[in-house]
Amino acid sequence: MKTKRILTVDDYPLAAYTVKKTVEAFSKYPCNISEFEDPVALLVTFQEEFENVDLIITDFEMPNLHGSALIKKLREIKPDIKIIVISAWLDSVSKENDELIEQKIRKLNPNYILSKPFPDAWVEKVDMLLSESD
Repeated sequence: MKTKRILTVDDYPLAAYTVKKTVEAFSKYPCNISEFEDPVALLVTFQEEFENVDLIITDFEMPNLHGSALIKKLREIKPDIKIIVISAWLDSVSKENDELIEQKIRKLNPNYILSKPFPDAWVEKVDMLLSESD
């Protein structure tokens, strides 16, 4: 079974670490996961390794590079990259307008939207997306 390459980013380091450790522990796939606190650092790594990356798991509300901008840049590099967006603010209204955060995320067409706190069995969705890259 091929090892899956995943990059994850959250400006709250414990959240990215939790994603990494949870997927490593519960995924049916062997995974090589790199976690980042800075979305710009993830983007630089992705630019260098995009051919080998199977999945991105990203927070949405981040400083330096907002999740929406990050997703657009990732898809410019690799249009078919699988992306999971994480947000604790899905029911919140955007600062720029009255649009809900979840509506903004959906417009970016992620493969999955994951709310914080994480729901039960979310790693099964990760595995489903990883199986599509076999």
